[in-house]
Amino acid sequence: MMADVDYGFFLSGGVDSCIVAHALMPMYRAETGDDRPIPTFTVGMEDSPDMMASKAMVDALGGSKYIDHRPRMFTGEEVFDLIPKIIYHMETYEAELIRSAIPNWLLAERAGSDVKMVLTGEGSDELFAGYLYFMDAQTPRQVQNELRRIYNMLGDINLHRTDRMTMAHSLEARVPFLDTKFTELIMSVDPAKKIVDREAVATNSEGREKTFLRKLFETPNANGHVIPKPVLWRAKAMQCEGVGEDWVSMLQRKVSAQVTDAEMANAATLYPLNTPHTKEEFYYRRIFEESYAGMAHVINPWEGGCRAGGAAWKSDAYTREGLGNTNLLTHAFQQKSTAGTAAFSTSAGQKRTFASVPAYADLYASEDEAIQNAQEAGYNMFESYLTQGSDDRSMINIET
Repeated sequence: MMADVDYGFFLSGGVDSCIVAHALMPMYRAETGDDRPIPTFTVGMEDSPDMMASKAMVDALGGSKYIDHRPRMFTGEEVFDLIPKIIYHMETYEAELIRSAIPNWLLAERAGSDVKMVLTGEGSDELFAGYLYFMDAQTPRQVQNELRRIYNMLGDINLHRTDRMTMAHSLEARVPFLDTKFTELIMSVDPAKKIVDREAVATNSEGREKTFLRKLFETPNANGHVIPKPVLWRAKAMQCEGVGEDWVSMLQRKVSAQVTDAEMANAATLYPLNTPHTKEEFYYRRIFEESYAGMAHVINPWEGGCRAGGAAWKSDAYTREGLGNTNLLTHAFQQKSTAGTAAFSTSAGQKRTFASVPAYADLYASEDEAIQNAQEAGYNMFESYLTQGSDDRSMINIET
């Protein structure tokens, strides 16, 4: 945290960035004596899971008295023209990476206009088995080996994205979870403590991904602030997922429309190395070649086209096109029509609406085992939706 410039926190509303803010903000005030509100930055579409969870976390950390929250909202349409610029700075054609780099660009752009350094939650998932495909691992040894594999890819994936997107805006990003001593400590923990129970994921109970980490931060910090249970136990979402439930599919439809069937049929001839398997991948590759022709061999993409593709076990949680079950992120709060909803356009020109207050929430809750389990554990109805991975904007007062 040593710095001679103003800095802030990336606060996605996910458990990792919330833990960083929860743990380090009291240290910042104690060491500097600076009582000014600390800047936090969030990116997402209007009413997205990340946007609303981060707002709840700001409230839990003392609100505007302690936090100067600066969100960057975007629409699906505005990011499309940024893709060539982002690929230029990223120097990659890896699709899964580019999807997350797009909102990361917007986040870094927003933060870079105000501060020179930010603290982030990157690296936690590679230490604590935070990705949902870990629920298909059979043994602790498999978990440990997979953590080593994805940890060793950080420089090509997560940290590559974080570095390139922040430095494109003259912003330094620091990653507390990847402190070398902390990394050594956590990687020495019995991997049996990191096993993800598929049933626990389904029923929103202890044993879900990163349970070991979550339980370490259930108590108040030095300022007496507690991470709200719905935030501490919310389902894992990659950045490209948390910024908007349907944003990835919107992006894929848009870019796929730029590639013809004839081009796709010729992909192996045109790009024999790391041949694109989808039109989305073809589109990114074509843009990459415009700036970096002949450099395709430099890229080290995920085996199998996605993070889960190289695991020692089979999993349908993630494919090369993204999260397989998006119901983990969006649930019964999506209504066809209701007062006070936000909507966005789909590729078919229809409107998909999100209800701030669901008219039939009790009906849906009675049919969902995860929500029932959450309510039995003491959560109210709204909190139950958030903790099992659904539309979490319900916990925010719509009048504020």
